[in-house]
Amino acid sequence: MRSAKRAVTVCVGLLLAAGTQIGHFAAAQQSEDLIHIVLAGDSTVTDHAGWGLGFAELLTDKAVCTNMAKGGRSSRSYRTEGWWQKCLALKPDYLLIQFGHNDQPGKGPERESEPDGAFRNHLNRYIDECHEADIKPILITSLTRRRWNDDHKIEQTLGEYAQATIMVARERKVPLIDLHASSIRQCEQLGPTAYRALEPMTANGADHTHLNQAGSRAVAPLIATELMQKVPEFVTLFSPEKIAAATIPRTYQKQLVSGDLHLAEVENTITLSSHGKTILVYNKVSPPVPTGMNPLYQRSGFLHPVMSPSGKTVTAAFPADHAHQQGIFCAWVKTTWNGREIDFWNLAKNSGTVLHQRVIGTSVTEQGLSFEVDLIHRATQSPIVDILRERWKITALPTDGSYHAFDLHTVQQAQTDQPLVVQQYHYGGAAIRGPMRWLTGKDVDKFLADGESTEPTEFLNDQGSDRVKGNHQHSKWVTMTGQIDGQSVTIAVLCHPNNFRAPQAARIHPTKPYFVFSPCVDGEFVIDHDHAYQARYRYLVTDAAPDAAWLNQQWQVLADSSN
Repeated sequence: MRSAKRAVTVCVGLLLAAGTQIGHFAAAQQSEDLIHIVLAGDSTVTDHAGWGLGFAELLTDKAVCTNMAKGGRSSRSYRTEGWWQKCLALKPDYLLIQFGHNDQPGKGPERESEPDGAFRNHLNRYIDECHEADIKPILITSLTRRRWNDDHKIEQTLGEYAQATIMVARERKVPLIDLHASSIRQCEQLGPTAYRALEPMTANGADHTHLNQAGSRAVAPLIATELMQKVPEFVTLFSPEKIAAATIPRTYQKQLVSGDLHLAEVENTITLSSHGKTILVYNKVSPPVPTGMNPLYQRSGFLHPVMSPSGKTVTAAFPADHAHQQGIFCAWVKTTWNGREIDFWNLAKNSGTVLHQRVIGTSVTEQGLSFEVDLIHRATQSPIVDILRERWKITALPTDGSYHAFDLHTVQQAQTDQPLVVQQYHYGGAAIRGPMRWLTGKDVDKFLADGESTEPTEFLNDQGSDRVKGNHQHSKWVTMTGQIDGQSVTIAVLCHPNNFRAPQAARIHPTKPYFVFSPCVDGEFVIDHDHAYQARYRYLVTDAAPDAAWLNQQWQVLADSSN
């Protein structure tokens, strides 16, 4: 077996002339025994838009990888432009070859190749020249494009080229990695919404051909796993731990117990319980919209029901007066992005929405029992763009059973190069919506159905203010208290002192049972690649009227904890 060190000596001049980075070779100069792998292909193999970056990260210190893939190239143009000769000049041990995307009709005569004709001829010639140079070729079928049908299945656009690659590998008896098939399986396991976390996002929407860094790292294990099966030598060249950590969909426990706390995930929901009583339910899928209500109000990625220890529900979903207010949710109202006005809160405007994207995992922590999920803030008018990705970490905290406690930690990050400007406005942020029976004033006659009745409700903050005086006050905590069947129940929301603009202004509605911590009250701010938005809130639910002294103590406990 030739050493990677000798390959480096031969080709450094070539690489410098071609403008190719040679940082990959630093490790190769340290040992005569490294296995040298070269990648040849189109943009879906490159480090910046394909699986190359993730592939190299999975290797052990027994191998080194040089990525010679070039965007826009086909099996034809890769040779005519001289890139194939540069690969051979590197004299690697293995040469991994993937083409097809740019061989398709419509790419121009300098690139196109018929799958049953010139494309197969090009692959055969690549194999011949590898053998002549004592290099071991490995063929890889094309990474699938993500063209989804209505059943969330992939419509194949590269099947003919994948099949041609398979046939050449069989005829020539060279190893084959069927990435086309495995990437389709991965897509359909995740579904179109979750897979967007792995795709580049631009001002024109999701790129359904290429990969972002997360996508590179998610697709690479598909190749590494099959390589270890097809080529025994690769078993020692990849780290099983790295492969396991990078594999998507992730494996995690969907049932967890820690003391009196319990977590249970099923198809549509994640439920946290304490002492056998439900604390909250996270909705991965929108519950059914009530009959007669506009389907635009469908929403996932919110907490409802949130319940007291005695089983009383303190939140609402699809309330008739404000159907866009769903339990505990996060959304901005008045924003601009790339010249577009987007309202993620008022769903009836159909300019933006917030929805569940994927479950990241579950865990038992020092604080309690947690799950992490990703949500996306999406511009719903064409072009449809995911503006923000929001990571929620929900942690149920242990208690003596007399109250429920949980934390919501949110991190919102920009998904495009264009910033989201959250403009100054009187509401928007982390909100909670209470039951319809807590409506007051004119809303009662307008929205309450026949036979329904109201019960008293009130608000209180750490300054002793009610819903009128407390509106837009900067508050450490706010409580919403109401009676259900004659018994008081309270939910308090505590604002962590490290939050942006803490203590944040709290918008408390004068007649409706909701309030929202709204940093946008104090002026506009920007969420971009360099400035994520983070906030943490603690929720306490009791079957009693609010106890200000106890809440102040609980806020201090929160303040003393890390953010």
